Amino acid sequence: MRLALLHLNLGSGPQQANSELLCRAIALAAAEGADWIITPEMAMQGYFFAEKTETLNIGIQPEHSLAPVTRLIAGRRLTLFLGCAEQDAATGKYYNSCLVIGPAGSVLGRQRKTRSHKMGPESWVTEGDKLEPVSCPGMKAGIMVCADSWFVDKAWTLKDKGAEVLVVPAAWPPGEHGPGDCWERCSRATGLPVWVCNQTGSQEQLDLSQAQSVVVDGGRALFSYSGLQQAVLLFDWDNQQKSAISSQFAVIAVK
Repeated sequence: MRLALLHLNLGSGPQQANSELLCRAIALAAAEGADWIITPEMAMQGYFFAEKTETLNIGIQPEHSLAPVTRLIAGRRLTLFLGCAEQDAATGKYYNSCLVIGPAGSVLGRQRKTRSHKMGPESWVTEGDKLEPVSCPGMKAGIMVCADSWFVDKAWTLKDKGAEVLVVPAAWPPGEHGPGDCWERCSRATGLPVWVCNQTGSQEQLDLSQAQSVVVDGGRALFSYSGLQQAVLLFDWDNQQKSAISSQFAVIAVK
């Protein structure tokens, strides 16, 4: 199967601009034969969206504004891991989530971030309390949103529940409070591959220009990408052998 990581500058939004950028990148990935497409954390609204508005407007997902993305996914018969904010229909609480949208354009599952600092750009976030893998075409994916991947026990929980790969949508640059070797630790502890889709952009609050998107397997990083150039990062994975076919990303620039 072919995977595409959308290493894009999405942090500052607004949602309409992010949606248009995502659609361009998804179309590029589809043209290159991608089966699964993974976005960064909060790709739809932008990681810093809550600091740019006085009134939060977070819908119950999938809301109407996702229609251009879901139509594109359904039209190309893809699977999309989409980072976005969502409101819980029953409680009205807000979550930093990853929706998995399948080839029919419907939501196959979702994972809500379970560990948030709940300050600044995440001051609106309610922490999720569940970890469940999502059955996707090809394999079962466990999702850890950004800092959730710091904790090996969360990776273990997903592995014990049948996850065959760990997917990490992120907004996490290196540095004092960066990820360090957490993705390698999660892979080493579980024996699972870890696919991290990070983002780029130099923000006043957080410089993501050196944030890494990375493919980890066997407890080590196989290849990675960082920098200000927005890109679709493609690699091939052998589901039978459970190993990477590619030795590096194929990098398609996104303008």
